[in-house]
Amino acid sequence: MSTDHTPLEVFVKQPLGGVDRRAILPMLAEHGLRVAREDLAAQRAKLRKLSPTVAKDACVLLLGGSNGILRQVAVQLLFAEGVPVYAVHYDSAKLQIGPHHAQAITEAAREAGVDVTFRNEDATKPDVITQVVAELKQKYRVVHVINGIAAGATKRYEQHGKALVRDLDVAFDGVRQTPDFTRVENVRKLGLVEVDIATQADIDRTNKMMGTSTDPWADALAAAGLLVPGESVVAFADYDFESDDPVYGMGPLAGAKILARESMKRIRDTHGARTIRICYPPLCTTAIGAIPGGMLMYAGTAQLLLRDGTYKGLPALAEDTMAIFGSAAQESGILRLDTAYQAALPEFHALSARLTNENLGAELSRVIGARLPE
Repeated sequence: MSTDHTPLEVFVKQPLGGVDRRAILPMLAEHGLRVAREDLAAQRAKLRKLSPTVAKDACVLLLGGSNGILRQVAVQLLFAEGVPVYAVHYDSAKLQIGPHHAQAITEAAREAGVDVTFRNEDATKPDVITQVVAELKQKYRVVHVINGIAAGATKRYEQHGKALVRDLDVAFDGVRQTPDFTRVENVRKLGLVEVDIATQADIDRTNKMMGTSTDPWADALAAAGLLVPGESVVAFADYDFESDDPVYGMGPLAGAKILARESMKRIRDTHGARTIRICYPPLCTTAIGAIPGGMLMYAGTAQLLLRDGTYKGLPALAEDTMAIFGSAAQESGILRLDTAYQAALPEFHALSARLTNENLGAELSRVIGARLPE
């Protein structure tokens, strides 16, 4: 994402691409569960069993990620690997698709005989942590943790001032609540988005949600004997941002990721867990729509990765995530699923700089109007 001062129109990034909130409630009520069930059935038909090393009396605890990569990780664990999952994330039951995904997955997992629990609550609340750990203690000997909470201020630190960044204005699928590039008319324009200054409250909340939220879980699980030294894996969904990224590299999102990396070291040193950073590329999820410049970053790098045959969607990345249970990732403390993305960044910046509203269709031809591979 690069700062830009060319004469493009400034636009405001609207939640869910500007879907009318008054239309969401009836839309989800009528179609949410059906779509969640249909999408799950389609995903299950393509799953591959990878047999990660997870004990029979173990569970994987997922924090956050109800409509992103961790949802797909849950699908892989439950239906391909037969590994129990306990997920904690907070969504509006009426305005977000997450609870419908949770219901569809729960129904199917119970039919398949795999234990699953989705708890629709704030994963940072102490009483929620206490209750969940008590439940896990009754069922399992060991717990693995993957933290994918994405709830941070997409702003800049005060010392950097405000900025304008290039971005795409893209319509969302109103039910799935993800950017919809499948129709040319959904990519409405290339423009500029203003990035505001974060308040101290913004910074504190981002640090709490995305920076230090793994710590209380690790401490509570260890106290309960569920975080087994040398066996339990504790991981978080990381993004290896560029230091000069005007949004991610110069604001609370960067600060929180740095705190999360420090948290992994503390948990490893204190509790003996196998801690891992899972470095993902930008993903076509609900969250990417909230980050100024994020939609362009995703579309531009996807164009290049598709050209090179290295693009991976959520199901493929979820498969790759199973490597956290292997020795290589555990020894290095990092699982890089963003290697091709990182290599494409110099070319992406050149692509971004030459983009105009007139050449969008040609420059992003593999993304706009296409159904991307899963």
